[in-house]
Amino acid sequence: MKQSNFDFSKPQRQSLIGVVVLFVNTLQKSVRALWPIILVYLFQNKATTSLLQIYLGIFGVVFCIALIAFLRYWFFQFYIDYTKKEFVIENGIFNKTKTSIPFHKIQKVTIDQSLIQRIFKVYKLELDTAGSDKKEASIKAISSEMALELKSSLVQNDLNKTLVEESQYQEASSPKSSFITISITSLLKIGITANYLTSFAYLILVFSTISENLKQIGREDVIENNMNQLEKLPISSLLFGVLFFIITAVLLLNLILTVVKYFNFNIRKDGKSFVLNYGLLNIKNTIISPEKVQIVKWTQNFFQKKLNVNTIEIFQASSEMKRANAKDKTKIPGCNWNEKEQIIALLLDKKPSFEKILYPNIRKLIIGMFFFVLLPVLIGFGINEMAHRFSQNTIIVIILLYIFFMGVILLFSYKNYRLFISDDFIMKQSGAWDIDHEIIEPYKIQAVKTHQFFWQKRTDIGSVVLYTAGGRISFSTTNYTAIKKEVNVWLYQVETSKRNWM
Repeated sequence: MKQSNFDFSKPQRQSLIGVVVLFVNTLQKSVRALWPIILVYLFQNKATTSLLQIYLGIFGVVFCIALIAFLRYWFFQFYIDYTKKEFVIENGIFNKTKTSIPFHKIQKVTIDQSLIQRIFKVYKLELDTAGSDKKEASIKAISSEMALELKSSLVQNDLNKTLVEESQYQEASSPKSSFITISITSLLKIGITANYLTSFAYLILVFSTISENLKQIGREDVIENNMNQLEKLPISSLLFGVLFFIITAVLLLNLILTVVKYFNFNIRKDGKSFVLNYGLLNIKNTIISPEKVQIVKWTQNFFQKKLNVNTIEIFQASSEMKRANAKDKTKIPGCNWNEKEQIIALLLDKKPSFEKILYPNIRKLIIGMFFFVLLPVLIGFGINEMAHRFSQNTIIVIILLYIFFMGVILLFSYKNYRLFISDDFIMKQSGAWDIDHEIIEPYKIQAVKTHQFFWQKRTDIGSVVLYTAGGRISFSTTNYTAIKKEVNVWLYQVETSKRNWM
C-alpha cells in the first residue's frame, strides 16, 4: 500500500504546465474558427497594411490567447466534498460556475492523453454521468499520479480510504496486469470487415470539402478538367475504376482509423471494475463498473465469423431511455470468441444461457416485402413511365436487381430475428449482414411497453419495448400471449430485486 500524496478535500489546481496545454488548445481552436479572417488579413493590399502591423496583430492575438489560457488555469479548481460525497469543479473567468457531481451518478471515468498532452507529460481526466448527454467534467492537465489517484477515489465511492494500491500507479498498459490484450492482427481484421458506411461517409465529406474550397478560391477548372478526362473513358472502365477506388479507399481508411484509435487495446481487472487502455496518438484509459452497465452488445458478420473476431459495445446509463449517446457507449473491437466470452462473463457475472426463444411471425417478412420491395418498385416504375429516364429493358434489369438485393436482406433479417429468454438474461438477435446480440438483465429494466394493433388481435401477435437507462430493446410481430407472460415475470423481478444497477 502507498500513502496518498493528495488531499482532495482541499481545492486543487491543474499542473502548471497545463497553462501551455490550454494555450495550445485555445490557439488551435481560434485558428480553426477564424482562418478566413486571418487569410484576408494576411493577404490584403500591402499598401494599406505594413509588415509591422501584421506582426503586431499576430502578437496581440497570441498575447490575448495566452492571457485567457492563464486565467482559465488560475480560476479552475476541483475538490471532493467528503460530507456530501460529491466531486466539485469551480471554473470561469467572469461568470463563475460550480459543478457538483454525486459519486453514485458517475458512470465512467476516463483518462486521456492527446499528442500535445503526451509532449508535456500531462493527462486529461473526464467524467460521464447518467444525467447529461456530454462530458460532465473535464480536467485538461494533471499529472499521471494525480489522475490515477483521483480516478481511484471517484470510482471506489468510499472516501474513508486514504490509501491507494501501489499497482494503480502502474501504467494501465502493463503486460503483467493485462486481462485481455487485443492484438494488432485482430485490429487489422476488424479494419477490413467493419464500418464501411462510416468510412464511405468520411470520403464523401473529404471530397465535398475539397470541392467547396476549390470553388471558393476560383479553381473550379480543376474539377471540370478532371471530370472531362474521366468522361473520355469507356463506361465499363470508368465504373470499374470508380468502384476499385472507393473499395480501396474505404478499406485503407478503415484500417488507419481502427489501428490509430484502438492501438495496443488491453483490458485489466481492478477489483470489481475493469480498465480499458488504448490509443496510438490519443491514449485513453477508461474504468468501468460492471454493475452500472445496462446493455452489452456484440456484433459479428460473415467475414468476421470466419476470421474469429467480434466487436463488443457496452452501454451505460444515458440521460434518455430511448437512445444511448456516443459517450454512453464503450467499444471493444477485435476480440476472438474466447475473449468475447470472458468479457461478457466479467460484465454479467456469469456466462449467459437461455431456455426460451421467441420467433417473429411470418407477417413480419410479408410486411417488410410490401414496404421495402413492392411499394418502392411500383413508385420507381411509375416515375420512370412519366420521366422516361430509362428504357424498358434497363428499368426491368434495375428492378430485378433491386428485388433480389432487398429480398435477400429482408429474408436474412427475418431468419436472424430472435428473442432469447432466461431467468437472468434477455437477448435480442437481429441483423442481415452484421448480426447484433443485445443482452440485458431483467432487474435493470426501467419501463416496459407492449403494443398490439387491432388487426393483430385475431392472429395474437404484438410487440414489446424494454427501456433501460442505457437504451431500449424492442421486439415486434411475435406471439402476444407469450410476450405478456414474460413481461409479468420481468416486472416481478424489477419490483423484488435488491441488486444495485447504478
